[in-house]
Amino acid sequence: MKIAIIGKGGVGKSTITAMLAKSLSKDKEVLVIDGDESNLTLNKFLGIERGKEFINYIGGREGFKKLKRSEKLFKNKISLNDIKEYLTKKDNIYFLTIGKIHDFGEGCACPIGALLKELLNNLDFDGYTIIDTEAGLEHFGRGVEESCDLIILIVDPTLESLNFAEKVKDICQRLGKNYYFIINKADDETLKILLDRLDKDKILGVIKENKEIVRKCLLGEELEPVEEIEKIAHFITSNSKTIPSPNL
Repeated sequence: MKIAIIGKGGVGKSTITAMLAKSLSKDKEVLVIDGDESNLTLNKFLGIERGKEFINYIGGREGFKKLKRSEKLFKNKISLNDIKEYLTKKDNIYFLTIGKIHDFGEGCACPIGALLKELLNNLDFDGYTIIDTEAGLEHFGRGVEESCDLIILIVDPTLESLNFAEKVKDICQRLGKNYYFIINKADDETLKILLDRLDKDKILGVIKENKEIVRKCLLGEELEPVEEIEKIAHFITSNSKTIPSPNL
């Protein structure tokens, strides 16, 4: 199962990706893909070292530029063994960084998005794959979610996040993709507003404000799943063949 974690900037995509991966790894192996060209903390939340960037598999940006428009990045299915030199691992979790922006003027993130899309389309892996996407909607424009089975939108208590949720709902419905929401960083007052604006049968869970998570994220420490994440993971593992409404 391939799960895309999406949302606007600052909603907690990396935090939830890390905790969800930890929880799902109790069921089977998990591949966490860092698809955000600017994120530098996801591996820390997992307690895993970052390996070589996967964009080097195609010769980096220069290699990407040399590819013909009609040329496929991968001619065959890709197993974890095929890309093992780019993976790091801890316990039951593999970690892969697609690529990062390192310097001024080096160009846009288009090669990173194109590589991520093709990898997901050709990935041969029987475990859970969780993709921490870049902030915003550009990954939809690049078609990254084409082969994803489940799209989880992280919603925080902001109007921008609610507007984002409406847009994602429209896109996913037109694509025929399973999508759900996780409400993050809400207090009792803001939660009432969010619950009033979002489809309740599409809410996988609610993660209230948590000072310990905030502290660990600030210090770049490894995270452990909170109870609500464990419940979400249980729902996913129990319905891995087909994800129905959570009926919360």
